[in-house]
Amino acid sequence: MSVLRGCQEGKVTPKLVEVVCPGCGALLEIFVRMGGETGRTGRLVERSVCDSCGYEADADMDAGLFRLYTDQPSD
Repeated sequence: MSVLRGCQEGKVTPKLVEVVCPGCGALLEIFVRMGGETGRTGRLVERSVCDSCGYEADADMDAGLFRLYTDQPSD
């Protein structure tokens, strides 16, 4: 059935996540695997670099090491 073709692709599409840069506290955007190979879910798809301080989050890092940016206290 062509209607269902590709329905599994959505499960392996990386998700853009906004996290707090460990180097300076600025917004850092990372792409995280949401499915696919066992043991690879929740890991960064590619290297991300902070625009503010140059901190580098390497590909295949565990995304759980970062704090979500929405957790920042409001002033």
